[in-house]
Amino acid sequence: MILRDYQQETVDLVLGNIEKGIEKQLINSPTGSGKTVIASEIVKQLVDQGKKIFFVVANEPLVMQTYNKFVGIGLFPSIIKAGFEKFYNEFAKVQIIMIQSYTARAEKLPDLNPDVIIVDEVDFGFNGQMFKKMVKRHSEAQIVGLTGTPITFKGYLLPDFDFYHEVITVRELQEKGFLSIDKNFIPATPDMSNVRVMTTGEFNESELDETCSQSYFINDIVETYKKVNCGYRGIVFAISIGHGEKLQEAFCNAGIKTGLIHSKMKKFQVDYWMQAHRQGRIQLLVNVGKLTRGFDDVEIIDCIMARPTMSLALYLQMVGRAARLDSEGKHFFRHFDYAGNIERFGLWSEPRLYSPENEVKREIEYRPIVCPSCFSVIYEKTNTCPECDFILKQQQETREREIQENLRAKEIIEIKSATGSAGAIEALTNLLGRNGNTFYYTKLLSMKPERIPTDTFNSEVIRLSNYARRKKYNPNYVYYKMREKMCLTS
Repeated sequence: MILRDYQQETVDLVLGNIEKGIEKQLINSPTGSGKTVIASEIVKQLVDQGKKIFFVVANEPLVMQTYNKFVGIGLFPSIIKAGFEKFYNEFAKVQIIMIQSYTARAEKLPDLNPDVIIVDEVDFGFNGQMFKKMVKRHSEAQIVGLTGTPITFKGYLLPDFDFYHEVITVRELQEKGFLSIDKNFIPATPDMSNVRVMTTGEFNESELDETCSQSYFINDIVETYKKVNCGYRGIVFAISIGHGEKLQEAFCNAGIKTGLIHSKMKKFQVDYWMQAHRQGRIQLLVNVGKLTRGFDDVEIIDCIMARPTMSLALYLQMVGRAARLDSEGKHFFRHFDYAGNIERFGLWSEPRLYSPENEVKREIEYRPIVCPSCFSVIYEKTNTCPECDFILKQQQETREREIQENLRAKEIIEIKSATGSAGAIEALTNLLGRNGNTFYYTKLLSMKPERIPTDTFNSEVIRLSNYARRKKYNPNYVYYKMREKMCLTS
């Protein structure tokens, strides 16, 4: 198996850290970077060194997916999972584990003594009680966590790891041709003013369901999608079973063949709709929490997001289901955001900086333009829509004003932080009748002799500004009085 450069670098790094004795490693391997390939090579080399491995997966589909991958590279793994007893072998060097099954059988299993525990989708339940029990039981084992979303619900880097490594960014994968380019659209957004955010950090599900299940909004989703429908196969993310049923019915009534899968269905029902979708007998497949992880269908082009969330990790996981390349080099996918998630989190592919102490930092801090004609999301400076050539001069001017306001706001924060001038700038703002007149303040500050403390200077600016406002003097009164005082004290 020939690895890409960044994959080989990651394998060497992880193995080197294991050799150094680093106890817990967190590896950020985004969609399309070949996380399974990286994991397989790490496992293979560790087995060659005579080590025993636990490979923990997040859901049932990943069990056989991982098993087949390992068998394909010459490994003979065992499986610890209910219903897979015939695949269990206590003497195998590699144990593929579903954490629930392991917890239920832990006391009955022999002491398997893993040297390394590799956790796929480590953000999914890493801090849960079942995983903590496994780690406690095998406290001597080193841990390698793999995920494309290495963050908590609130957007902080996952805690309690000794080492963090980002394999490659989504944007870099797209530039190298390893991942489809995302084309983003915001045709409609629900009114979330009556939806509370719970103490968990997520939206209240019943209120969210009620808001997004309104017939007018369901119709908006279907009608706006029909305008840009090209017949591509797609997946739809719904909030609840009831919400999913309404979306399915509305799309079908509009002549778009649509299926639905959810957790209350029997396996044969889910398999029926999955196969119908894969074979092209239906165009869209609505899902309720079934396709967020471990689902890879490279021929999907349309991702219809009707499920608002406050979780960045969930957002990235959902949109990423449509991003993989197919055998013919599918070079784009379309993300239709009917949930307001782009406004909350930004584009799926934009670079993000993760920190254990702060929320995720984004490189882009202003809202995009949304084309009124095709609903395309546009960040670049252009007077015409790249998708449909609609003239965007008015929208571009509005966005430029917003950018300038953001820059001014940043400037105010920086000046206030550097000079302790919050009170002085507020007094000048009250005098001049417009927000953040930092230019006027910096003009005054340029006259201050070094020997005069900044606090004294700011106090005098506040006093003169308030006096001028009460007397209704020209704002220049403050400038001339300050110049007079600074000259006398210099």
